Amino acid sequence: MENSNLSALDAYMNRVYRIIVIIIPVFCLCASTSITILHYVGWYPDINEAWMWAFDLSDVIYFAIGIYFLKTGFSEEGILYPHKLKVTKYTMAIILIIQWNDISYIWPFTDFWAYTNLFVMVMVFFFDVRLVAFSTVGFVASMLISWAIRPDMLLPYAGEYFYANMAFRFIGTVLMMFSLNVITYFGSHYLVEELEKHVNYDTLTHLLNRRSMDNYLNEAYRQASTGKTTFCLLMMDIDDFKRVNDTYGHDCGDEVLRSVAHIVSTGVKKDDSVFRWGGEEILVLLKTDLSRAEAAAERIRFDVAKDPIKYQEDIEVPVTITIGISPYVAGTTIKKMMEDADAKLYVGKHNGKNQVVSSLE
Repeated sequence: MENSNLSALDAYMNRVYRIIVIIIPVFCLCASTSITILHYVGWYPDINEAWMWAFDLSDVIYFAIGIYFLKTGFSEEGILYPHKLKVTKYTMAIILIIQWNDISYIWPFTDFWAYTNLFVMVMVFFFDVRLVAFSTVGFVASMLISWAIRPDMLLPYAGEYFYANMAFRFIGTVLMMFSLNVITYFGSHYLVEELEKHVNYDTLTHLLNRRSMDNYLNEAYRQASTGKTTFCLLMMDIDDFKRVNDTYGHDCGDEVLRSVAHIVSTGVKKDDSVFRWGGEEILVLLKTDLSRAEAAAERIRFDVAKDPIKYQEDIEVPVTITIGISPYVAGTTIKKMMEDADAKLYVGKHNGKNQVVSSLE
């Protein structure tokens, strides 16, 4: 049963995911079953049986892959794993490209090229520009290679309209693929991205919010558990933020928070993640070891403190932050890391503020 607390974007992606990972393998099975039945009733006698059975077996494997993704794609709360979504999308695109090539060589008609847009259209529902572009390149390349390899089966019959027919095929395919990519682009930028901003980002600071935080932390933890990567959590708090609100007003406090959030988010790498933890607290996920995390935290602390934040024309507010750092250690949990970072932040707050604390000793 789907979690009723999911956002509209999550609910949409969950349903599309479930539909795609089932409908594509079912489509493949229907194609292979239809060809097998046509062969044995005598309507399609010329097919090579070894190739036909290999085709049937591959489609059974595709169905098993779809069931696997369906069973393993969701957390206990019904949230779709981001890494699983990415792997599934490209796996299904590759399956469709292979399926198109298989049918093109098995099916003894010259017009199967016209269905390439239907194969790509399935991927449009994810509104992923890169995925649709990947599928488009795969299908167009497959079509051109197929025409070169099997001109007797895949090209139109020679005659006075041969070149006109070829031009129609190529131009028609390009226009259809272009249309699908345009639809994906606008859907991605003006539907999915806007929904994602409202769902996953804080409206004041434009940082990721707590709702989206679990997915990022769990993914970093999963990768670190393999021993190939590591990460650190940085808990940051604006020093004496209540005094800023009391002295200059809450509008000034909002400007200070926005400015600090901008400094923090521009002070980390693209692969790192910055979240508004709550109030004036900011949580940073740094995909690096402790020594580099300490250097990054010190740089951010310095950048915040070096210049006062300007509010309106005549107000300059001096601002500092205190940072607690918790590195990933094998056997720990996300919850313990958060508590550790918060404890170090607390120590820094009560021992001078405007500092980075990475050890409680």
